[in-house]
Amino acid sequence: MVQIIIPVGPNDKLDWVKRSVNSALSQPVDKVIIYDNSERSDIYNIFQPLADKLVYIKDKRMKRVNMAKLRNKMLSLIDDKYVIMIDSDVVIPKDYTNKIISKLENGVAYSWMHYAYSEEEIEKPLSLSENNPNLGCAGLNLEIIKRIGYFDERYERDEDVWLYAKLKKTGYKVEPAEGRCLHLNKVHARLDFSSSIVEARRNLWRSKYDIMLIFDGLTDFTFLTGYSYYGSYYILAILSVIFHPLAFLYFPLIGYGIYYYKGPKKYLLNLIPGLALAISFPYGLGYNLIQKAK
Repeated sequence: MVQIIIPVGPNDKLDWVKRSVNSALSQPVDKVIIYDNSERSDIYNIFQPLADKLVYIKDKRMKRVNMAKLRNKMLSLIDDKYVIMIDSDVVIPKDYTNKIISKLENGVAYSWMHYAYSEEEIEKPLSLSENNPNLGCAGLNLEIIKRIGYFDERYERDEDVWLYAKLKKTGYKVEPAEGRCLHLNKVHARLDFSSSIVEARRNLWRSKYDIMLIFDGLTDFTFLTGYSYYGSYYILAILSVIFHPLAFLYFPLIGYGIYYYKGPKKYLLNLIPGLALAISFPYGLGYNLIQKAK
């Protein structure tokens, strides 16, 4: 009744893949499927001794990464009502399947666990403002996903937010389950300056998907608050040139950021990608206007 599927790609770390797969094999599910498009012999070799424990599917490497298309291919391999998706850099807790399936059996179409980036964070309770849907640690009701036509492949790298918005707009329940999965790749945690820069580079093109959601009538304003907050830094800078005393408004603006991120260090590490996201808004708008004009 429940199957787990794990995508394995060309840049995955071998140790992470092993830990992720072992955590999946510990779950009480009908089948664990590995979808491998890495074209790497070392990854291929680690699955051979596990042939009696999982289903291994080898495919060609995608010339251009399109996660929505990849997930559609993965879902075509599932023949159960419920599917659990785990990324190859994510470790799931032992009680993970029961919590996710409980949500799905109670009418939730898409449920996920939020990430922890260290062993200490795993037991950290969810905060009221925490709402970060992901597909690296999630469960789906496949019957409902089929009804909405699977993933929209235009959302190549933002397919999780699209799914969340699409299901909510269509009237289905989407919500997280209690608990956290361990994300072995810490770059998204923004723990240091280098990972903050990596996230900033990613945010320079992410706006095209956020604007696409607006054009498609799927906007969830929860995911647009970053534009208003970080965009105010640029607006205030321009207004301060015209009327200098307005610069004092940076004090409450920065103060709120430090309060929200619970300290100046975390605030600064999130400020860099936040400013990159806000300044990319014109690019996202222009990209979508051009696509509409075609």
